Amino acid sequence: MFAVNVAINLPVKNLFRQFTYSVPEALQFIDSGWRVVIPFSGQKVEGFVVERVSLPSDEVLKSKLKPVEAALGDTPWFDKEMLATAKWMADYYMCSLAEAMRLFVPGKSSIKRRAVRDAQGRLLYYVYNERLQEKTVLAYRINAAGRQALAEGTLAKRAKGQHAALGVLAQAAGALSVSELAQQGVSSAVARALAQNGLADAVQKRVLRNSYNTEQERGESLQLTAEQQDAAVKINQAIDAQRAQSFLLQGITGSGKTEVYLRAAAHAVDAGWQVLMLVPEIALTAQLVKRFQAWFGSEIAVAHSKLSQNERGDVWYRMRTGKARVLIGVRSAVFAPFEKLGLVIVDEEHEGSYKEEDHRPHYNARDVARTRCRLTGAALVLGSATPDLCTYYKALQGECTHLHLTSRPNGAALPKVEIVDMRKELEARNFSVLSRALQQALVMTAAAGEQAIVLLNRRGYSTFVMCRDCGQTITCPHCAVAMVYHKKNEDLRCHYCGNTMPLPQECPNCHSRRIKYFGSGTQKAEEQLQQLPEVRVLRMDQDSTVAKFAHADILRRFADGAANVLIGTQMVAKGHDIPNVTLVGVLAADSTLHLPDYRASERAFSLLTQAAGRAGRGDRPGHVIFQTYDPDNPILQLAVTQDYDTFAKRELQERKNYFYPPFAQMLKLQVVDKDEGAGLVLAQQVVFYLQSLKLQGKLEDLLIAGPFPSLVAKAYDLYRFNVLLKAQDLKETKEALLNSEFKEKANLYFNVDPVSVI
Repeated sequence: MFAVNVAINLPVKNLFRQFTYSVPEALQFIDSGWRVVIPFSGQKVEGFVVERVSLPSDEVLKSKLKPVEAALGDTPWFDKEMLATAKWMADYYMCSLAEAMRLFVPGKSSIKRRAVRDAQGRLLYYVYNERLQEKTVLAYRINAAGRQALAEGTLAKRAKGQHAALGVLAQAAGALSVSELAQQGVSSAVARALAQNGLADAVQKRVLRNSYNTEQERGESLQLTAEQQDAAVKINQAIDAQRAQSFLLQGITGSGKTEVYLRAAAHAVDAGWQVLMLVPEIALTAQLVKRFQAWFGSEIAVAHSKLSQNERGDVWYRMRTGKARVLIGVRSAVFAPFEKLGLVIVDEEHEGSYKEEDHRPHYNARDVARTRCRLTGAALVLGSATPDLCTYYKALQGECTHLHLTSRPNGAALPKVEIVDMRKELEARNFSVLSRALQQALVMTAAAGEQAIVLLNRRGYSTFVMCRDCGQTITCPHCAVAMVYHKKNEDLRCHYCGNTMPLPQECPNCHSRRIKYFGSGTQKAEEQLQQLPEVRVLRMDQDSTVAKFAHADILRRFADGAANVLIGTQMVAKGHDIPNVTLVGVLAADSTLHLPDYRASERAFSLLTQAAGRAGRGDRPGHVIFQTYDPDNPILQLAVTQDYDTFAKRELQERKNYFYPPFAQMLKLQVVDKDEGAGLVLAQQVVFYLQSLKLQGKLEDLLIAGPFPSLVAKAYDLYRFNVLLKAQDLKETKEALLNSEFKEKANLYFNVDPVSVI
């Protein structure tokens, strides 16, 4: 007999500890990794078995242990690697083990209970199972009597249809569904007759749902360039070696990183391994998904944010059982179970969407992937035209192998980039959001039968509404942000909490009727584009992509020629390969350069480079126009030539001077509270605690900034205060916080390696 330590699967921050339960005789098979039903705080809840432990020798203590009530599933959910990854996450991201383990379970997993009663309706016991529902269909399976009848041929003359059906069932590896039988010429009536005659068994067969299942033609295999071939060979060698080697595949836009991914994935699958490919957003990488689907067919599974809980459960089942060999998915796919993981690819590894910012734990999927590779031996490929500077620095330091793709496979040149000074446009009395040069280029592009993409990273029609008498801006009552005017619905919207309000007829402060709409969003830009001759516009932003698969539908329509101009926010700049696009216009190219965040320059350079890379990917040269009020900005000048290495050298020196990553580790503490004063007091208490430790000679190299209000100081009726911590190594700081009373504060969030400090 033994006991088990269990992590309680409840969404409660302060359940850092594990609880010990005895294991009854009937459940002696339970070991680490099992999901179980246990009594906790007066209710039956799900728990994760962390380890077996010996029963207390003290009989009194032993008698106080509550027993595990049931096991969920037929096998442990967590293998050793998954459990080790969860433990690493709990330690690194300062969360409870249960919070980390919960991420590996598809959906909001919990348990459901079914009462078993006797004939008089009295409760006998409860049966527990998972809330996930398997989809099943009616199927038929030959039994012993059917095999005997087939062998003896007793139905060959009097019931030829049933005899033939028995032959079909006998050849099958398992039960065949009604639709599968129909494909082989067996009607449902014949199948029912076999079951009624006792020659086949009617059973329920599991059907795996696949909401992204579309047939694709494989197409011709492209000839690799020398650089692509060299990269593929080195990655394939690492796959064979299974020593957890990591690579940075840095290639200019359009250099053919996807082809390298495909060859590496094919090599891994041929060698019997499974492949995980992470992408920032499935809808924005539809072409990449199609390429993989065409190559791997039914061996591929796709996990995206629109999957239902049950659909995700089917994807997890296919990967766990090896029925699928390749998984393409967004951030959460990094937690999928694998039968035999051999390769992980992280496309556009610089993207901030790999970081979970909204919910605990605040993990980065790229770094979780790196840990899973370390534990399994799988090869890791991080791909980008504009790598995260921390990843780039690792490559410079030799911590990962640096692979370069410096040219486009078809010999196409990078697009010509032109900078337009918007100050001169104002001097020329052009008050449009579109410069004269961009308007002319758009008209010429449309006339030539070509296409253009226009990027404006602001949604809505007007970005703020202000009274011209008293100067007050209309803000959201729940968030400290300006309301944005949306012309389609004639209302104001908060882009944080979604609150809407009707257009004001007068200023709520001074009651003046002199209300003015300022700024330009994608809706206003769309309106102005539609006034140009021969221009047909599609808009892609958060407002136009609410429906499931709306992103993919807009991109498909654009690629099919339904419009010749695509206007949108940053989502139009990512991952699209449309050969007919020869022009890209970036409105307000300097809009993100001056944010009070140490990564502002990196984000701006990346976005501009990625946007410019959408032009000229076919056999026609590309043209890019950056509109800016700061034309001499060095970041803009480097983006013109896509000179990442010079940008990185410059930016890394700045980071070193000011002690930012990769030269320091960073931890952001955020306090949220309905009471502004109480929130500030808690933030100040944390700072005082850390400063007192420094005075005691501990945490000597720790730098503390704050507390200060977040850039959006109030959101969803909650005030937000940040404290920023930096050190060469934050291990001692983390331990100090987790050993303090602050660990239990539900409104204090620990964000390790934040992608933004504001």
